[in-house]
Amino acid sequence: MTPVGLSAPPVSMARQWRALSRAMTRQLLRDPAALFFSVVFPLLMAVFFVVLMQLTWVRGPFDLAVVGPAAQAAALQDALGGGSTAVAVSEAGPQPDKAAVIVPDAASRTLRMAVDPEQPSVVAAVRGALDAAGWKGWEVTAIGSDGSALFDPMAFVIPGVLAFALLSLALTGTASALVAMRASGTLRLLSTTPARRPAVLLSLLPGRGLLALAVLALMGAGAVAGGLLEPASMLRLLLTTAIGLVMLLALGYLLGGLLSSPEVTNAISGLLTPVLLMSTGLLFPLELLPDSVAGPLSWTPLAMFGDALRHDVVGGITRHALWLDWTVMAATAAGLTALAARTFRWDTERAR
Repeated sequence: MTPVGLSAPPVSMARQWRALSRAMTRQLLRDPAALFFSVVFPLLMAVFFVVLMQLTWVRGPFDLAVVGPAAQAAALQDALGGGSTAVAVSEAGPQPDKAAVIVPDAASRTLRMAVDPEQPSVVAAVRGALDAAGWKGWEVTAIGSDGSALFDPMAFVIPGVLAFALLSLALTGTASALVAMRASGTLRLLSTTPARRPAVLLSLLPGRGLLALAVLALMGAGAVAGGLLEPASMLRLLLTTAIGLVMLLALGYLLGGLLSSPEVTNAISGLLTPVLLMSTGLLFPLELLPDSVAGPLSWTPLAMFGDALRHDVVGGITRHALWLDWTVMAATAAGLTALAARTFRWDTERAR
């Protein structure tokens, strides 16, 4: 017991931060809404998109050209079925009326495909027919017949779902939590204790960082298993995720410091999330929009986060250099952090 007349020794900020971090992490893990929208719902969306694309992406029939004997072309045609045709050609020249020109490379056991950019799903159809066509154990590489990269729906969706999970963690798991703590008087109470204000605010980060790491591990494991991610790319992907998480959490702190009603915060988060997902190319390709619209939108920080994630995904199509994505994301994170620190309120405004 501290003697009367003597004050208790000050507690270091590091010790305050550790104690508060444990409490804030427990609170986050006990919040069903935060866990659902940050982990469960994005994973359900990933499964939904995978199933949807498996059902709708591979469409035929296809008209193909195969460099090689007629017997091999006939075997591929029988394997594809469904009205698809495959004809033998002597050399890999332009075939404007064909969905793809296939060049078998026996030395590397690889099928090299030049694909009509308007029919990229033929690649998945050929992959599914490899065994029946006599190419068991072969690999498939494909580029557009015009030299462009081909759109791979899975390589597009996985990074978008990861970004969506982190956005939900920032809005539902951070902004809403801060507003609820202010509305209940918890922030005001903490501000009157010996705990320093920076320690209180920073104590929210460890739990959210661990949750983001768990989501990344789940998504990364699924991408590696599906051949969409090389294990060697995980470290760079981790750095991209860390920069993006800081940027999004800064947005969460900004909204959490300005808004005062939990109901309004949840409504804004529910409205803001789909708008951001659809307008930044995270879940729907910007190529579906006119170039005059898609170009400017591709420079938004959230779009560049998705672009940076796709740099490490096999088959991912990107618009900007990775260093440029990182620079814009880091600058946005710094700006939002400074703005959040300047505008953060510890108590609700009283009506005058």
